[in-house]
Amino acid sequence: MHFINSMSHRLIIPDIHGCVRTLQALLDQVAPTMEDQLFFLGDYIDKGPDSAGVIDLLLDLKSKGYRLHFLRGNHEENFMVAFQDWADNLELFRKFVTRINKAGNLLDDHGLPIERYWRFMEATDYYIQLPEAILVHAGLRFDRPDPFEDRVALLELRRMQYQREKVGGRMLIHGHVPTALKTIEAAIESRGPIIPLDNGCVYADRHRVYDHTQMGHLLCLNLDTWELHRQPYID
Repeated sequence: MHFINSMSHRLIIPDIHGCVRTLQALLDQVAPTMEDQLFFLGDYIDKGPDSAGVIDLLLDLKSKGYRLHFLRGNHEENFMVAFQDWADNLELFRKFVTRINKAGNLLDDHGLPIERYWRFMEATDYYIQLPEAILVHAGLRFDRPDPFEDRVALLELRRMQYQREKVGGRMLIHGHVPTALKTIEAAIESRGPIIPLDNGCVYADRHRVYDHTQMGHLLCLNLDTWELHRQPYID
């Protein structure tokens, strides 16, 4: 966990899910400076066409001196746990990564995680505290004495009952759950206290669960100006 306190513009980007062209277009639109801080809410991998490309792009930006902060998503956690659980059955692990999650380019020719991607995932945080907001991938169990201790909830939770005293009155900003654009915009307009940002970037076409007319964008919230940038899926 990091505690961040800065006067620079703070830009928050949720679930990218392998959509590297969409991410690049969003960054081109937002045009962050070296003074800005970019906060990523996890789920960089799986579903989209280029999981490795997303991490490579982020690592390249960091190497150039951009101020990037990375949360862990459940997809990174699942990747790491699967490798540990199936270390003696690499073929099963390879099938999980390539066929189910469509992220085979995270693996080398032997079916092992490529080291730079593994190191990237290992270095991610579970939550970040800003002066006025808590950033998480999924959510907090407010019914627990210390909601920050439940790592499963931080990565997987889908519903919350907000209790301001548990988070020092801060709003909660999260990804994880694909949410209609109108719902996200309403939460931003009312300043929370819970703001979802995942607009289901990969769900740009007709879907059996989600209304694709309200999905299919990668979003970026400027926490200092409250501007919401929208980039339609182009991968």
